[in-house]
Amino acid sequence: MSVAFSLLLLLSRFIHTGSLQYAFLLWNLFLAWVPCHITLLMQSYGAVRWSLLVWWGAFGAWLVFLPNAPYILTDLYHLPEGGAPRWFDLILILSFAWNGLILGFISIRQMQVMCVERFPQWPVRLFVLPVMLLCGWGVYIGRYLRWNSWDLLVAPVPLLRETGAMLLHPLQYAHAWGFSICLGLFMHIIYNLKKG
Repeated sequence: MSVAFSLLLLLSRFIHTGSLQYAFLLWNLFLAWVPCHITLLMQSYGAVRWSLLVWWGAFGAWLVFLPNAPYILTDLYHLPEGGAPRWFDLILILSFAWNGLILGFISIRQMQVMCVERFPQWPVRLFVLPVMLLCGWGVYIGRYLRWNSWDLLVAPVPLLRETGAMLLHPLQYAHAWGFSICLGLFMHIIYNLKKG
């Protein structure tokens, strides 16, 4: 129902304005669904019994695509573009962002359960916060540096060079780490509220 509501709002905007201005929300929501699909496939195919190499490969793919789920929050930057009442566009983008967050949180919960099953000796209760902080960093890389998840395969060298500089010279990228940490903590708080 939540996704249907978002799609109805977007369709109404298309009809009202005659413009596909916010069509990118569909693509962003699809990308937000990818990590959830990965964890569903892992559960369906009994990932707990996979070899460690395959397990870590699937986990890595999941982690690379996971920031696409909260990324839609940053689509609020497009709000002043106009074409429809600002209040309508606000609700439209927030509805897509909400769906992205929910898909991400479902995926994180599923992966957390699988990690407990696969690595029962690990302190998996510490799993969520690092994942959320990495998500915040991934959103920064996508929004401000304009890299995509698949660039890790198609353009790994320039991507790793740019992100590596952030790690080697953290003080020069204080704004990047501030954004990443704030967004990661924000998501962590919402995730734990949702569990409660």
